[in-house]
Amino acid sequence: SSGINAEYGETFQHYFKQINLRMQVGTTTVESNPNANYLESRYFWVAYTASVCFLHLMCSCFPFISVSAGWLCTLNVHNIGNFLVLHYLRGSPFGGGDQGEARLLTHWEQINHGKQWTNTRKFLIIFPVVLFILCQHYCNYDFEVLLLSTPSFLLQFIPKQPFMHAKRLFGINQY
Repeated sequence: SSGINAEYGETFQHYFKQINLRMQVGTTTVESNPNANYLESRYFWVAYTASVCFLHLMCSCFPFISVSAGWLCTLNVHNIGNFLVLHYLRGSPFGGGDQGEARLLTHWEQINHGKQWTNTRKFLIIFPVVLFILCQHYCNYDFEVLLLSTPSFLLQFIPKQPFMHAKRLFGINQY
C-alpha cells in the first residue's frame, strides 16, 4: 500500500512541477493554469457567498418547506456540489494553456499550485464549516438534521485536509 502511495506521490509531484512552470506565449508570460488565479480574488469570495445565499433563498422560498428543510437542502446541495467540483472533476475547466498537464489533478489539487494553507484554501475550508454550524443553529441542533447533514459535510471536508492531498481512495478517479 505504501509503495502505491509513494508511486502516486512521485507522479503528482511531477505534475505539480510542470504546472508551476510558466509558459511563454509570444512576448507575454502567463500562468499555465488559470485555476491558480480566479479563486484568489476577493470578488470570487463575495460571489461564492452570494451564490450560497441565493441557493438558500431558493431552497427555503416555498411555503411548504420548513426552516430546517431549507437549511438542510442548502447545506447538502452546497457540500455535494463542492465535492464534485473541487474533489472529483479533474483537469482544467478553462482548457488551453496548461498543455494537458493538469488532466490528472483535481481542481483542489491545482489551487495555488498545490500549496497548503493559503488564504484561498482557508476560505474554502472555513466556509462549509460556518455553513454547517449555521445549519445546526437554525435547525435548533436537531439530531435528525445532524445525522442527515454530517455525511455530506464530511464528504467535502475530509478531502480538503493536507493528509488527503493527491490521494485516491479505493482507486476512484485515479486515471
